[in-house]
Amino acid sequence: MAFQLVYLSQQDPKWKSDILGFGDPGDTLGYVGCALTATAMLLSGHGYSETPKTLNQKLKNVNGFVSSAIMWSAVSKIYPNVSLKAFIPCSTSDAPLAQIDASIAAGQPVIVQVDSSPAAGIQTHWVVLYARKGDDYLMLDPWPYQPDITKEDYLMKRYARGNTLKRAISHVILYEAYGSGGPVSTPSTPTSDTPSTSGPSARVKADVTWGLNVRSSIDTSSMANVVASVPAGTQLTLLESDGPSKIGAINQWVRVRTQQGQEGFAAAWYLEKVEAAAPAPVPEPVPGPVNDAPAPPSTTPPADSSTSSTPAPAPPKLQVSVKANATKIYSTASTSTSVVSTEKAGARLTVVEPAEAVRAKIGVKGKRINVKATNGKRGYVDAEKVRPA
Repeated sequence: MAFQLVYLSQQDPKWKSDILGFGDPGDTLGYVGCALTATAMLLSGHGYSETPKTLNQKLKNVNGFVSSAIMWSAVSKIYPNVSLKAFIPCSTSDAPLAQIDASIAAGQPVIVQVDSSPAAGIQTHWVVLYARKGDDYLMLDPWPYQPDITKEDYLMKRYARGNTLKRAISHVILYEAYGSGGPVSTPSTPTSDTPSTSGPSARVKADVTWGLNVRSSIDTSSMANVVASVPAGTQLTLLESDGPSKIGAINQWVRVRTQQGQEGFAAAWYLEKVEAAAPAPVPEPVPGPVNDAPAPPSTTPPADSSTSSTPAPAPPKLQVSVKANATKIYSTASTSTSVVSTEKAGARLTVVEPAEAVRAKIGVKGKRINVKATNGKRGYVDAEKVRPA
């Protein structure tokens, strides 16, 4: 099946307050859930219907997190047909644009890391790229609450930070979903033969919160025959003359067409009758972001940031004091990455993540704290090597 655009926001009130993975109380999906949300959009587009809420729980069930950082390879434990093909850091080198283009051309959109703030260093954020447009990409961005996929959203317009395209991308995650392929349908290239959605219709019941699969056959033993996954409230056109009589009937299947033109069979007992077709309801928008600390893989943990359209907030006033000389500040939470600063005993570091989450980590072995070093650069310090200032 071809990849279908599905938009999800980490800011959706249905899950934005959930704790991400095994993170601390401040590590909510709304605050650090961009990597998880990007993955949920990727899976849903391939026919594996997920929301950040459902995927968060499934990954926890398979130990798919290190604290609040997603383990990208764990997705295959949930969906064996979706494999991690490449994990490419490129913060200090050119992004592999040819590899990204080839994956998209094969119907396999790509998850990439960008810099979400003009502040010093890389403020990590994750988006899904699904089409190349000149020297730019169209993306699905989990931060803005903007579910209209007909509006083109460009990576460079929001996240270039003065860089060229090959330097605006700092990490690339390539998945391959077996059974998916072909060109990705983009908002700007609608097909002229898209079927009309007029005629008798039915609506997915409101209590079908997990979404409803439309299948090419009524076999439910696998996801291979899923042509689309639609959320509760979506209206579907009935393609059978006796379709209206089946709606609501247990163990009955009815042939339907989605508003995007995909045709297949839907379980009639999850549908309810309506008189006329109407667009699926759009969730109410929520207030703009205060700050964003996207959840990257274990080698690239969250960092404080904000969207380019919203001024970066003032960092929290909480400070910590370095216990010993030669304490290193790392560019990411992994000690195998580069050192951005080496601090003396007594040096004061400004915390750039939620203060309430940090207080529980100070002095704890194995934890990392996102801080601003004395040289103005941002990075991560071992929590056991600092005390409250």
